[in-house]
Amino acid sequence: MMDAGTRVVKELNDVEPSTSTSLEIGTDIYFDAIKGIMNIAEGGDAQLIYIASTVPADAIVNAMDMIGVDADDVMFIDCISNMMTGQQGKSDNIVFIESPTMLENIMLKVEFLRRKTPSRRTIVVVDSINTLHIHNDWKIMGEFLHILVNNLRSRGAIIIILSIKEQQTPEVSTLLSLVSDRLVKIGIGGE
Repeated sequence: MMDAGTRVVKELNDVEPSTSTSLEIGTDIYFDAIKGIMNIAEGGDAQLIYIASTVPADAIVNAMDMIGVDADDVMFIDCISNMMTGQQGKSDNIVFIESPTMLENIMLKVEFLRRKTPSRRTIVVVDSINTLHIHNDWKIMGEFLHILVNNLRSRGAIIIILSIKEQQTPEVSTLLSLVSDRLVKIGIGGE
């Protein structure tokens, strides 16, 4: 049986441009799923923009480093560090947002980072929709997701919206069904 990271690569490797995928995972495979997502972008042909609202970007980079995954080329939009610690580290590949409630700033930063390398294929990861939903009204979340996903689709980007099964609410499920072209479940109930 293949591990979760390998399964993520298998499920998402051939995703067509302008596609939005909801990746529903269990908490026990969280870092394995991130590893798989980063492996998809490895090789230089894709620009990975990672919106971190659950775990600070520095923690993700450190965890990936410990398991041998190079995250140096990943551009992070960190929505949680400032709120959790009141501090922002310094890094060339991390852009900080004051709070996960600053959804418009997230969209602006995604567009800014996407334009820095317009010739490369863009993959945008939202990690996780559950955390953003905790900090924002679900109607505002719906508007944010529709605008973000449709904007990125029109530019040929691949969108991966990470969702944690144990934290799923009916509102999040509804939002994901409205903006996702496909649903991939990994590490949930024997999957």
